[in-house]
Amino acid sequence: MRADAFTGAGSGRALLLGFVRRDFANRYAGTFMGGLWALAQPALLLAIYAFVFRHVFKVRLPDPAYSYVTVVACALWPWMAFQEAVQRATVSITANADLIRKIRFPNHLLVLAAVLASFAIHLTGFLAVLAVLALCGEPIHYSGLPVALAAWGVAFALAFAAALVTAALQVAIKDVEPALGPLFMLFFYATPILYPLALVPEAMRPWLAFNPLVHVVEPIRAALLGGEPLAALGALWPAALAAACLFLFARWFFARLEDYFQDFL
Repeated sequence: MRADAFTGAGSGRALLLGFVRRDFANRYAGTFMGGLWALAQPALLLAIYAFVFRHVFKVRLPDPAYSYVTVVACALWPWMAFQEAVQRATVSITANADLIRKIRFPNHLLVLAAVLASFAIHLTGFLAVLAVLALCGEPIHYSGLPVALAAWGVAFALAFAAALVTAALQVAIKDVEPALGPLFMLFFYATPILYPLALVPEAMRPWLAFNPLVHVVEPIRAALLGGEPLAALGALWPAALAAACLFLFARWFFARLEDYFQDFL
C-alpha cells in the first residue's frame, strides 16, 4: 500500500524542486569536474565540428560576417538540451520504481524534473558561450536575446511533451530508451545544426519544415545573428503550435498509462 498522496500546489512545487536538486546532485556525482562537464562536452563537440566541417569539408557560409563556430553554437546548445532532456526523462519513471511504489504523487513531476535540470544546465552554457563569442568579436545582437529565450521555452515544451510519451512507454516497453540513440542521430542531421537552412536545396526544405526543431534553431539564429527579432518571433509560431498540440496529446497519453505503472514496475 502506498502512502497518502501529495496534495496542493505548494506540495507539488516543493516536491518538484526536490527532484530537480536530486537530479543536479546525482548527475555529476563522483566526477572531478562536476557541473563543468555541462560546459566542456558541448564546447568539445563544437570544436570538433568546427574543425571537420570548416577545415576538412570547407563548408562555405552564405553570410561571411559570422564564423562557423558562432552559427553552430546558436543551434548546438538548444539541441543538446533537448536530446539530453528527453533521454534522461525517458528513464525517470523506471529509475524511481521503488519511490513510486511507496509514495503516491504526480508521477509526471519526475519527468518534468529531468527536463528542467537538463535545460537549466545547457541554457547556462548557452549564455556563457554567447558571452565568450561576443568577447571574441563576434557580432551577437543581444536585442534578439528575448526571442532566443522564447525559442528555448518552445524547445522545453517540445522536450517535456516528447519525454512524457517516451517515459510512459518505457515503463511497459524497455526497448524505448535504447532506440532513442539511433533516432536522435538521424534527427540531429535532419535539423540545421551543423549547417544553416540556407544551404539546404530548395526542393528539400519543405520536408525539413515538418521538423519542429527547425523552427526553433532558425529563429534563434535570426534573432541573435541576423538582428531581426520580430521576424524571428514570427518564424517561431509553427514550433509553438506543434509544442502545444504535442503537449496536449502527451499529457493525455501519460495520464492514461499512469494507472498501469504499478503493474509493470
